[in-house]
Amino acid sequence: MKDWGRGGRIVSGVGRVAYCVLRIINAALRITPFFLLPPSFFLVLAACTAPAPTLAPEVPVVEPSPMPLLAQVQATANAAAAQYVVTPASPTPEFVVPTLVPDFLQLVVPTLNAEDPRRQVFPTPIVLATPEGWRPPMQSVPLAIRPQDHFWFARPIASDNVNYPLGTYRYGTDYFGQMNIHAGIDIDAPLGTPILAAGPGQIIWVGWGLFNFDPRRTDDPYGIAVAIRHDFGYKGQALYTLYAHMEAANSFFLGQRVRTGDILGWVGSTGNSTGPHVHFEVRVGQNDYYQTRNPELWIAPYTGWGVLAGQVLDKAGRYAYSVPIEIYDANNRLLYTVYTYGDRVARPDDEWRENFAISDLPAGRYRLKATLGLILPEIEAPPALPTTDPGGVERAAVVSPPTTFPPLPRPIPGGEIKIMEGFVDVLPGQTTFVILKEDVGLITDAMPAQTATPPYPTLTFTPSPTATSTFTPTATRTPRPTLTLPPTRTPLPSTTPRPARTP
Repeated sequence: MKDWGRGGRIVSGVGRVAYCVLRIINAALRITPFFLLPPSFFLVLAACTAPAPTLAPEVPVVEPSPMPLLAQVQATANAAAAQYVVTPASPTPEFVVPTLVPDFLQLVVPTLNAEDPRRQVFPTPIVLATPEGWRPPMQSVPLAIRPQDHFWFARPIASDNVNYPLGTYRYGTDYFGQMNIHAGIDIDAPLGTPILAAGPGQIIWVGWGLFNFDPRRTDDPYGIAVAIRHDFGYKGQALYTLYAHMEAANSFFLGQRVRTGDILGWVGSTGNSTGPHVHFEVRVGQNDYYQTRNPELWIAPYTGWGVLAGQVLDKAGRYAYSVPIEIYDANNRLLYTVYTYGDRVARPDDEWRENFAISDLPAGRYRLKATLGLILPEIEAPPALPTTDPGGVERAAVVSPPTTFPPLPRPIPGGEIKIMEGFVDVLPGQTTFVILKEDVGLITDAMPAQTATPPYPTLTFTPSPTATSTFTPTATRTPRPTLTLPPTRTPLPSTTPRPARTP
């Protein structure tokens, strides 16, 4: 139904009832004269049109009390006035727009020049700080951009944990005379971290006693260890990897085959250990303590990072032992201090003939500074535990390490001080080789000294393995021989009939 004046719908119940009443009155007036209507009709009509009576506010009843009459009247008035007290509404709080930190990188938009729209002014790009300890993803193995490289092993710890060597106890060093010459690298991952196989191969040892080759020796310095003979070799020699100081080894049996990334055990601190870590070795030719090589030259570097190796030589071209080498970045900030190999146990690589190496250097320019003539103060070493193998060959004395490493001693002058320094560019995905020689300085693009290897190739500026397109000549089609027709067959002579016999 429509309202008369507004033309819209009647939305209230009172309006609907009033409309019905008016319709009834209209119908009644049409059929009944006005003077014949009953008086009750006019009473009803007056009641409908009269305004509703205003109800008096309810006044609470005040109980009689002994207070004076004036006080009673005042109390009654206050109670009645309280019914009309309007509680002020609480003020509406202002809408505050929260300041949100964007979870995406803010892009820098270039500014357009109205006079020359083709010329744009690019603002300074935003440089975000790299988190401390961050490492890029590892490269897949095997990797060898150059024939001298052999990054054939994956890291024994996954990328979600610490998987780079401990800098204070690298391969070939003795921790300032307090430890044995290190035959591997230490990766100080947390206790219980899974230890992974660095490559496919066969289990040849699992459990205690690997150093002495005696599984009954629970005092073995390697503790619980696993050794693998891999499915591939190097220059006709077998390759082995060793994983020591495990908390527990996986359920393996001798001769079982494993693949790259299989869990061999879990990081622990068994054997001669100062804390949870995995001791990782690479052995070439034989599974022997004296046949190790620097693992940093065998594990694949991170993407965009490289390896630095070289030789520190004296005037006569001989190896200089335990010489400190400081490595500075492009901003002349000291990053690492590495030491050349000791005079025993450690063996140089068959190709590089190095006596120092450091992996995991971001590609870029570095300044090297080697100091000859420094000696370390004598420190009383812990007692040694000499052991022998089944063949009777005495092995290197095994030193029981202290529970915690003491402060690093500072080298002191022990003679004439000679400083050799220079700059080197580390390339990604490969080994950069340098020579630091007394009275000569740093030699880049050099060849390993005292070797019979062919001339050393120069650095290859290849950021990643790139396939080389080799021209393959199209095979020449040899024409088929022509078909030679057989000689024409000479027909047999026809038979001449003999003459008829005359009777």
